[in-house]
Amino acid sequence: MRVITVMVAVAIPLLHAGCADSGPTVPATAGHDDLEDRLAAAAPAVTVACGSTVTTDLTLESDLSCPGDAFTVTGSNLKINLNGHTVAGAGVGVGIRVNSGQGISIYDGTVRGFLQGIFLAASTGIEIKDNEFTENGTAVLLQASSGNTIKDNVARTNGFRAFMIRPNLAGVVSTNNDVVGNLLIDNPTGIFLINQPGNTIKGNTIAGSSVAAIDLASGGGSGNVIKGNLLTTSAAGIRFGTGWTDNTILGNTIQTYSCGIQGPSDGNTIQGNILSGNTVDFCP
Repeated sequence: MRVITVMVAVAIPLLHAGCADSGPTVPATAGHDDLEDRLAAAAPAVTVACGSTVTTDLTLESDLSCPGDAFTVTGSNLKINLNGHTVAGAGVGVGIRVNSGQGISIYDGTVRGFLQGIFLAASTGIEIKDNEFTENGTAVLLQASSGNTIKDNVARTNGFRAFMIRPNLAGVVSTNNDVVGNLLIDNPTGIFLINQPGNTIKGNTIAGSSVAAIDLASGGGSGNVIKGNLLTTSAAGIRFGTGWTDNTILGNTIQTYSCGIQGPSDGNTIQGNILSGNTVDFCP
């Protein structure tokens, strides 16, 4: 049985889609808690060729524009400092691919114009932090990758979705990932989970999604926590496909939607959320 607590409160000031015209404000610098230490220890700035493989610490010297993939990172305990630069694509390929990586940080840059901005495959302990993603198909894609963090990024006007978490074709799951404190504006879908268990989506602001702010695809998963997010001005706040049970939807603000929570949500704990200004709070 679904446990539901619904509170109605005065609507919080909204993030309008129009704010994308002037660009969203990057999350507060409190997210840079260890950035100065990392910058001090970073490798000297270097130029990277399109299509190259990076196996050591990297600090970008200049913007990088590529007709296909930008570069691949592999190895352990690496710092990929984009150093305020832009990695730009031509609408195809992957911006930064991480294959079987461990303990890698990717931070402080813009990734624009790829099918996938950053693509993690079979990787763990990866931190993607303080970046901006725009005009990609998907900003960040996690495939068969667990124990990673996507934190304090801005993703706006990407073609399909901001973040996707999915298994690989062999069914290896992506679990124990944290998606925390990101600002996602004007992406058709904010965060898309495909049949994955045990992930945390917390403290994000998602606005202007034409499909759903958080979309849980048919097939299901359990043990996910969706907590303390501000979801606003989109088609649906949280959209459930079939098969999702034993997930926790706690303390979110879901406002100004056609449908606040959509789909078969029975069997989940839905508690302490604020639903306000929606055409319908719950719908099939």
